[in-house]
Amino acid sequence: MRHMENNNTNGHTDGAKTVGHAGGPHPKPLASRSVLVDSLVRLSPVSLLANPVMLVVEITFFIVAAMAVYPQGFASVAKVGERTFYVEVAAILLITVWFSTLSDALAERQAKNTASSLRKLETEVMTKKITTKEWTRDVVVVASSELRKGDLILLDKDDVVPLDAEVLEGIAMVDESLLTGESAPVRKAPGDALIGGSKVISDTLTARCTVNPGESYINQMIKLVEASKRPKTPNEMAVTMVLIGLTAIFTIIIASLLDLSITLNLGGDLSVLIALYVCLLPTTIGALLPAIGLSGISRLYKRKIVAKSGKAIETAGDADVILLDKTGTITVGNRQAIQFIPFEGHTEREVGEAAFLSSWFDDTPEGRSMIRLAYEQGFVPRELNSLALSQSFEFSAVTRTSGVKMTRANAFMLPKGGEGRGRYRRKSSREGTNEEGESAEIDIQIMKGAPDSILVLIASPPANFGTTVDSISGAGETPMAIERNGEALGIIRLKDVLKPGIGEKIQTVKTMGIRPVMITGDQPLTAKSIASEVGIDEFVPRAKPEDKFVIVQKEQAQGRIVAMIGDGTNDAPALAVADVGLAMNSGTEAAKEAANMIDLESNPAKIIDVVLLGKQLLMTRGAVTTFSIANDIAKYFAIVPVLFAATLPQLEALNILRLGLQSAVLSALIFNAVIIPLLIPLAMRGVAFRPSSTMSLFLRNALIYGVGGVIVPFVGIKLIDLLISAL
Repeated sequence: MRHMENNNTNGHTDGAKTVGHAGGPHPKPLASRSVLVDSLVRLSPVSLLANPVMLVVEITFFIVAAMAVYPQGFASVAKVGERTFYVEVAAILLITVWFSTLSDALAERQAKNTASSLRKLETEVMTKKITTKEWTRDVVVVASSELRKGDLILLDKDDVVPLDAEVLEGIAMVDESLLTGESAPVRKAPGDALIGGSKVISDTLTARCTVNPGESYINQMIKLVEASKRPKTPNEMAVTMVLIGLTAIFTIIIASLLDLSITLNLGGDLSVLIALYVCLLPTTIGALLPAIGLSGISRLYKRKIVAKSGKAIETAGDADVILLDKTGTITVGNRQAIQFIPFEGHTEREVGEAAFLSSWFDDTPEGRSMIRLAYEQGFVPRELNSLALSQSFEFSAVTRTSGVKMTRANAFMLPKGGEGRGRYRRKSSREGTNEEGESAEIDIQIMKGAPDSILVLIASPPANFGTTVDSISGAGETPMAIERNGEALGIIRLKDVLKPGIGEKIQTVKTMGIRPVMITGDQPLTAKSIASEVGIDEFVPRAKPEDKFVIVQKEQAQGRIVAMIGDGTNDAPALAVADVGLAMNSGTEAAKEAANMIDLESNPAKIIDVVLLGKQLLMTRGAVTTFSIANDIAKYFAIVPVLFAATLPQLEALNILRLGLQSAVLSALIFNAVIIPLLIPLAMRGVAFRPSSTMSLFLRNALIYGVGGVIVPFVGIKLIDLLISAL
């Protein structure tokens, strides 16, 4: 096949060469002209209907602008000589609203950039299509858009995989980092899936396309991202109702002050009352509330998780219980060989070399781990070349064994004298012929598998066979016996390997008062061993997938909010009823339809990240709300004392910032406007998050954003006043 490809492509092997820009434009930077235009379009009162607080601020802008144009129309609450002041106040009010719409535009651009960055991976490539004509196979270079499901393709080193495909021939290392974020290349062998957009970095593969153009893994990601909605979440609606309530209260207060000023002829200026009104309104949280919600979804996108709505993210922040599968979530998903244990009369090297040979054709993760362990310990057998003339035995659920038989292994000889049945040594340069002068040829069969299955194959079990197996099983690990030509060599010790950092993540959620519960189909001893190793106190052994539904309902019946993961059709009922359901993208359609989040990388451990992100989102909204309300104290002391100072001199005692009338109004309004863009990065990034108990988080936020929300405006308003005076 390789020779044929060279003849037909004239040595052209740069199949990854891109053609045109099918992937579309690169993601636009957050601060772009389109974002600016979008923010200006959002100034329309119709667009602001969804944000009542900022709509009210825009209405006040129109009122003050009218005062600047025709002050005579406002009788005793406006002065013709203050037109310049009215223009300044109106400009600041409009800028305040614009900062709010800019926050929204920036947050939406961040979300749209996710889909744009994915489209970069759709770049069309030239690839080698294998064709068959009159029983002759040929290789033709075509564009990836011309491929169809079922087409055969040839992939050489440095070629980009044009579409999702399945490996038919060859073994190679493939770089999937652009898609999965994992920097380590992945070994691909017959039967493995290739993701369109990944890159072959070694050897050659023959593969069959499993999708048509436009149906690839990347396309699915883009569709999920673009289809996700952002309706207001329950928390957002609750906060919005609070904001509307505060706005109504402050409206009544300002209306009463205006009526009092006119009735008692106190000489109050409507623009100053409006300034006080706007400063007391929760404009900061009103402006940033949508951005906080959108940023939560965007941060999920960065982790390649698509949320169908913001509600699930917020609910995750309130989670009391996380149901965790052991396999794939707490452990890497496959048992790994960690030790070779020889029986009496044999060595660790013998066991390691036999495991290496018997696993050469074993493409399971367990088999690969045995080769890796043997290689790392230097147990690479000299008999490796004899595998070319060998017969492999695949694992069978009936025999529960797998192995290899090396035929005509003339590189081996029995020890002189025949002692040591089944033991072999490599012939020396002076050996290698029998008494008749012919080359000595022998057959070697090595089998590994379940201990009770290997017992059937060996002539005489070692005395410590049973105790060794029981000892490993009792520790919650898996023993696998190995024999050679009917003689037991030893035990291979397999263990569920924990995912890196999973222990720290479990401790994090426990610190925050969230109960992790491990669910596994393993026997109790194994379940207990893994649970104790990562610090989980509750686990459910021998659980069937459908048991998750019962567990979720049981926890919810006790008033708890439950988060869980799933990927199978039998997980769908539990995912649908769970408060937070994270489905794997590799799972069934039923599971993805039932869940309210989908992990595009199919990494079950991300359920913990989802919960932590939800907690951070709630903290961010609480912090901004606290800061916004605390700001009112300073603004009150800045404006109220100077509002009626001319007619009520007693109020001067409250003017602790020593501000003049116009200076107080302008300084407070400018601070009120400027604080919005200053807090946009905090809203989009989230507050600094250090896992601790709910009460600790509350007290910390109250101290930082509550006390800080009182002090910062006093300092800020005074500094702005000094700057205005200097100008």
